[in-house]
This record gives sequence, structure tokens and C-alpha cells, in this order.
Amino acid sequence: MTNNNNSSNNRIVLNRYELQSQIARGGTARVYLAKDLKLDRQVAVKMLFPELSVDSSFVERFRREAQAAANLNHPNIVSVYDWGEFESTYFIVMEYVDGKSLSSKLRTEGHLNVIEAAFIGSSVAAALAYAHGHGVIHRDIKPGNVLITSDNRVKVTDFGIARATGVDENLTQTGLVMGTATYFSPEQAQGHGSDGRSDIYSLGVVLYEMVGGRPPFTGDTPVAIALKHVKDEVPPLRSLAPDIPDSFEAIVNKAMNKDADQRYVSAGELADDLDRFRLGKPVAAIDTPTTVVNMGGSDSLTRAVSEVDGTPADAKSLRKPIRVETAPPKSKTPIYAAVIAVCFLIFLILAYFGGRSLGYFGALQSFNVPEVSNLSLSQAEQELEANGLRYSIVRYYNDASVGTVFAQNPSNSKVTRGDLVTLEVSKGAPLDTVPSVVGLQLIDAQDALRKAGFKVTLQGESSTQPAYQVLHQSSRAGSSLPKGDTVTITYSDPNASVSVPNLYGLPENQASYQLGQKNLAVGTITQQASQTVPQGYVISTQPTPNTVVDINTPINLVVSSGPSSVIIPLVQGSSQSSAVSELEGAPYNFALTIIQTVTCAQDYGIVVGQYPSGGATAVPGQSVSITVGVSPNSTPTSSISGTTSSTSTSTSTSTSTSTSTSTTPNTTTTYPNGGYYCPVP
Repeated sequence: MTNNNNSSNNRIVLNRYELQSQIARGGTARVYLAKDLKLDRQVAVKMLFPELSVDSSFVERFRREAQAAANLNHPNIVSVYDWGEFESTYFIVMEYVDGKSLSSKLRTEGHLNVIEAAFIGSSVAAALAYAHGHGVIHRDIKPGNVLITSDNRVKVTDFGIARATGVDENLTQTGLVMGTATYFSPEQAQGHGSDGRSDIYSLGVVLYEMVGGRPPFTGDTPVAIALKHVKDEVPPLRSLAPDIPDSFEAIVNKAMNKDADQRYVSAGELADDLDRFRLGKPVAAIDTPTTVVNMGGSDSLTRAVSEVDGTPADAKSLRKPIRVETAPPKSKTPIYAAVIAVCFLIFLILAYFGGRSLGYFGALQSFNVPEVSNLSLSQAEQELEANGLRYSIVRYYNDASVGTVFAQNPSNSKVTRGDLVTLEVSKGAPLDTVPSVVGLQLIDAQDALRKAGFKVTLQGESSTQPAYQVLHQSSRAGSSLPKGDTVTITYSDPNASVSVPNLYGLPENQASYQLGQKNLAVGTITQQASQTVPQGYVISTQPTPNTVVDINTPINLVVSSGPSSVIIPLVQGSSQSSAVSELEGAPYNFALTIIQTVTCAQDYGIVVGQYPSGGATAVPGQSVSITVGVSPNSTPTSSISGTTSSTSTSTSTSTSTSTSTSTTPNTTTTYPNGGYYCPVP
């Protein structure tokens, strides 16, 4: 699927599923992140394109997908919860997987190590084994349909073209080709019927790509790729990853055998073999035999193929023809006689044609050797066989595409039937080292990769790094790739779109910083009273979180001005510092006046009075005063918010007593709050 984060305008499907944002788009449907309002959980809603909803057969397949997938309950399969009709189209509700696709992981990392690839492959194979056991074939296994969660669990999704075997096959037209060409099995590419072994082949292609960094077959069109799956030999995985173990390559080769009968019998067997590989145990695939001698030719001559990387095989070293003898029944003499007669007749025919190949029974006719250079290997084989010629194959690195004959020996000369022609077949372009381009400017990175012999594709994303600076490269620096391969570079795109972050509950300055990190601007800032959000903290944004916008878009902030009213706390009896800290702090933020008055020693630095009194209702930021006791030797003062003023205060609140400033022991002074006397030190 192609990522596409357009907003869904928060539509609600069937009064239950609130669409929040579009997270993916495929060939037949869009996928939205949604909230299940009934169960209060996140889900993924797959919405069929409206133009496809008029096709009754397609809708029926879509409905069958939901029913078939809903019956699959396995830890490695994305669960399907619900389906229905909405706004003249159809939808499926699925488990939301918090993670990323394998295709995204490969774009970022280039390729994986064999142990990680075996783990992912084993998990996918286990999912397929379960699905196949329930009569469901996926038919579109590819990295985009394999999801890896944030805690490294593997899940298979999108049974969008799966079909339940054994039910109403008229809904699937004969010869209908479904799936993705890069991961087709040969039988899918030819429009033949497919079963679980097609999924095994496709998983083999995914295993190949995970370790090799690219799929085995590429081409200009899907048809060209599909034909390669049918006719071309799989390029050796070791040509891309020379250090992989034999056992892993054997597993991949067995899974990708063009003959479905030679693949793993079931996805469960493939999962078991991958698990044995991960545990360092012998794998079943290593014992799979390969055929190197073929019988062919209109005159029953044997053609032999020597697959080597060095000097072409000598004709004398090629294997002799394989002769199959059938034992006659032991008890019936007529059958014995018939078998002997047939064998004798075959012997005479072979002797005759063998003698002709040596010049007996008539002179051999010479002819110009067919020119097969620049043909694919399969085309060259057909041409040579049609002319009764044998051939051997040697493979070299060459600028010609993989599997193409780039030279032959002999060439431009006369040959006779049965002669040997050596074909030099390309293993692909010579390997070269990928340079490091992360941190370079885009134009310099492109130049470096092209000079190294690689093609370049570009992928921009929003970033705080300088514009057009390279952030990632698909193939790691120092790795080896065939010349002409494509390297994808991700760069800081000043025109890229970005998702609005969730800033709720953040201080205003921190919210502004996060917007800057996302290449977004701070728009208007509006104050709003709030009883729950502290003053100076963000209540909401416009546009809302997760909305996709262009970079540099202004994001408006609504910031709390604190509660509309507060209850004044009781601070009488507290220390001055404690009272000041509480009254000047959030959510009160009072303009504080501090009045000093002479008190007894035990009340020095203690709040002995406050106005308004504790428990009264006030507006945040209004004026509040506290009276603090001081020593008679101090000069009583009044201060606002901790700044002393020159205003003096009365040292007595009682008219019935007089104020004494004497410091004589055992004399008394007026206590300012109660009119009673206390000893002065």
C-alpha cells in the first residue's frame, strides 16, 4: 500500500467507527485509523473505492474476504472485526497494528541479516499454515502485507484477494491473474489455478529480498516480470549476499522451485525448516536434489548442461544419457517377449541415430551455428535444441541483464547436429561498493552514487535538518551491489507535509519548541480559562492533532489562563516563605502585599493575619495581603510581592494599651492581634 495521511474529517461509520485519519491507500481501497466508540479502542477501517462498489462480483469477493478473514484467529494474522455498507460503498473493520510494514523496514535498512529474515519468514509461514488449514489462500504475499509491531511481533494482513477454497468458484474467472507481479508464483503468472504452494513461492521471494536487498526478478512492466518468474532461472542469492549459509539459500531455492510439486508440501514445513535454521540445526531443504542432465532433441540426442563459473565443460566430461529400464512382470511370458522386443527396437533406433552423429549411415550435414547472443537463456536453449545441438553454460559478471547470453562458442562457424555450444550467461553487473551519502546535500549524493555506477530514486520527508540534506540511504554504506542497481535516498524536503503533534498539557514554550521541530509555525495564541489545565499550558490546537498539513503551516494554540475563580488558601500560622510561595504560585498568582508588625518572639517570621481571609473566593491575580510578625528591634514595613516599600505600619491594634519600645527584661508590649501582653526578650 501507498502511505497517504489525508484527513478523514472525522466521519462516523454506522454511528460506531469514528474515522480519524487516512493511513494507507491500496489498489482497491483506502485504510483509515478509526476509534471504535462502542468498545473504546483504535481500529483500522478499510473502505472500498466507491467506483468498485458497482461491480457485484467484486463486492461479493470483498464480502467473502471479510467472512474468510474473520474466521482466522492467529497471533500472526491481523484480526477482522466487522464489515458493512456505508455511503454507497463497503468497509471492513480490522485490528489496528501499531508498527510498520516490512517494505518500509527494507526501504530504511536495505536488507536484513539471515537470522532476522528467518524469524520474520517463519512467522509469516506459520500464519499461512493456519490460513491454509482453514481453506484460505492469501495469493498476495509481499513485504507491504507483512506488518512488524513496535514489540517485534509479525502479522500478515490484507487477505484482499484471498478466496475460500471449495465455494462458488464461478466468482473467480478462469485465467484471472491476481497478486503483485514481483512476487507471483509461475502458476499465478500463467493464470493457472493456485493453491497454498503459490503462497510458499511468494514467501520465498520475500525471503530472497530480505537478505539480498532486492527481489530476484525486475523488469520494465509487470508482464515482463511475470514472464521471468515462468522462464528465467532465479539468480543465485549468493551473488547478492556472498556470506549467507548454504542452508538458508537452500530453503529459499526450495520455496521458489518453479515446479510446485518440488516446493515445501505445506507452509508449516517451511516454518519448521526456518526454525531449524535459526536454532543451528540441519534443514530439510539441504537434501533437495537438483537435475543437471536433460533429455531432449527431435532425434533423442542427449543435451547436457554444465552449470559452472569457470572454464566451459569439455564435451567428454558431460554426463551420458540416462536410460530407464522397465522390469517385465515375472509371471507372464508374452509380456516378457513384448518388452524385449520394444527394448531391442529402441536399441536399434539409438544405434542408428548415434551412428549418424558419428558419421555412419550417411554423411553429416553441416550448417551455420545459430546466433543466440543477446537472447535470454531460455530462448537460447530452445533455439539450440531445435537444431539438435548440445550446450553447456558458464556464468560471469557482465553488464548484460541477469540470465542473458552475452557470448557463445563457437560463433559464426559451421557445426553439425550433436555438436556442443558453450553459452556465456550474465550473472549481472559486477559488484561495486555503495558510498556513504548520509549528511550530503541531495545533488552531491546523487552525483556520488551515479559515479559509483548506481541508479538513484528519491524520497522526501519533513525534517528539522537543513533543506535537501540526505537523511537515510536504502543500502548501507560499504555494502556491495551490482552496478546499475537502484539506491533510494531519503532527504529533508522543505515542501513535505507533516502531521500536527498532540500538544495538550504542555507548557506554551515547550509546545512552541515541538512545533519548530516539526517544521511548523506558531500561529495565534488565545487565552482561555480552565479549571483543569494549569495556567500557561496548552488546552488545544487548530488544526487538531494528527491532521496532515504542509510544513510552515501556522498552528493556533489555546492556552489556559487558569481557573476563573479560586478559593484563597488559609496561610495564617504558616511561615512567610511558605505563604508567599503558595499565594504567588499557580493557580492563584495573587499580587501579594506583605505587612510587618511587632509580635512576640514565637511569631517572628510567622503569618499572623491575612486579608481576604482563608476560604474566601477570589479571582486569580487579585491583591491579597498578609501580616508577618517581626522583632521589636526591627522597623515594621509594608511590601508588595516581596519588594519592601517605605510605608510604615502601626505596631499596635489596641487602644487600651500603650506601645512600649523598652528593651528592659520582663517589660511588656502590645500583641498586635489580640490586645494581650507578652514578655519582650
